[in-house]
Order: sequence, then C-alpha cells, then structure tokens
Amino acid sequence: MTIIGIDLGTSNSAAAVLRGGRPVIIPSAEGMSIGGKAFPSYVALTADGQMLVGEPARRQAAANPEGHADQRDHSRLSGRTPHGL
Repeated sequence: MTIIGIDLGTSNSAAAVLRGGRPVIIPSAEGMSIGGKAFPSYVALTADGQMLVGEPARRQAAANPEGHADQRDHSRLSGRTPHGL
C-alpha cells in the first residue's frame, strides 16, 4: 500500500510519499520553487480550456482573473453546498 500526504497550504502546497518509512517530497513538474519542492496553491483554466496548476497558473492569474482559483477561494467556500454560494 502506498501512503501519500498532501499539504494544501494557503500560499503553497506540497505532497509526499512514504518510502522506507520516511516521507519523500514529490517534486513539482516545474522543479524547485519557493519553499523547496512546494508549489503555489493556484489552479487556472485558459481561454482554450487547458488546466494549469501551480506556478503556471499563478503567473497567468493577473491576465485571467476569471479563469483562476487559489487556496483562499477554496477556504472561503469550503463546506458550502452549490445552493449556498
């Protein structure tokens, strides 16, 4: 059985897997970033429907504010039903 831990932080997120009883951080596809291997807590959809996660999503947030969400958006809406939005 594989155990994966996920830290959904307000600014950055990270994931780790247990290997030999020790946690090993799973690197971001973009490589090292602020905080080591963590990546920005952003998700975005481009105009052509492509999904971006992490640093690419953060970089385009200013140019496409309607197409992105960050962890603050998720935290603000957590626990609400679609009818309560």
